[in-house]
Amino acid sequence: MDKKKKDYLSYTLLFQFAVCIVLFGILFGLKSINSDIYTSVKNEYYGNLSNNFDFMTDDTTKAEEESKVKSNKQETVDSIENVNSNKNTKKNTDKVESKSLSVKIGDEGDNDYKVESIDEVPANVSVNSYTLNQNMVVPVNGTVTSPFGVRNHPISNELSFHSGIDIAAPLNTPIYAAFSGEVKEVKYDEWNGNYLKLMHEGEITTVYCHCEKIIVDEGEKITAGDVVGYVGSTGSSTGPHLHFEFRVNNISYDPQTALDEAVNAV
Repeated sequence: MDKKKKDYLSYTLLFQFAVCIVLFGILFGLKSINSDIYTSVKNEYYGNLSNNFDFMTDDTTKAEEESKVKSNKQETVDSIENVNSNKNTKKNTDKVESKSLSVKIGDEGDNDYKVESIDEVPANVSVNSYTLNQNMVVPVNGTVTSPFGVRNHPISNELSFHSGIDIAAPLNTPIYAAFSGEVKEVKYDEWNGNYLKLMHEGEITTVYCHCEKIIVDEGEKITAGDVVGYVGSTGSSTGPHLHFEFRVNNISYDPQTALDEAVNAV
């Protein structure tokens, strides 16, 4: 840099410095005499400073708010996705777990029905085979003393068709619901004693006769394995036992088929 430019810059700086000193001197003098001019200048200066500061603050706040809005939107999207994911998972789980009870009857082939020969099958009884898509619960822990089919009735000694099976067990042994369903009927008659009927899916009915006591009411919802009563010898009976029937569309089938695959309640 040549000497003329250096001199020019030096003179300029000195001039600006002198102007600043003069201005500060004037302001100081005005302040000393409490002049209105000083007050106006001060208010104008601080006003501009405040406006500039507010402008910067507003921009910062606005940016922060926009960031929060974006964050909230993303959280909402994530929440919706999680809900949808949970719904899909639940649907898949329900599809696996909610398997309805059903029965498949094979080819054709309440109380005892009188027959004329050991080959006769009453109209409301079937000797068909069948398969279930879920296991039955053992209705009572005991010994089968009279199977399904033609027999000489133990009391009348007449040839008859036994529409269920008799399971001998001690008095007051718990009786369990074979499947989940609804209590359709709770009654007493001279033949069956205290008995109840449970309705299940697939047009399946189970019947429990000769109970000492029944502890459920008509219309009550029950779950497979629930205690519904206790073994007795009421009605036409030779001793404590459960007469158990398995019906589909009100046709009696051999309960032993289901019992062979049954599971214990406890």
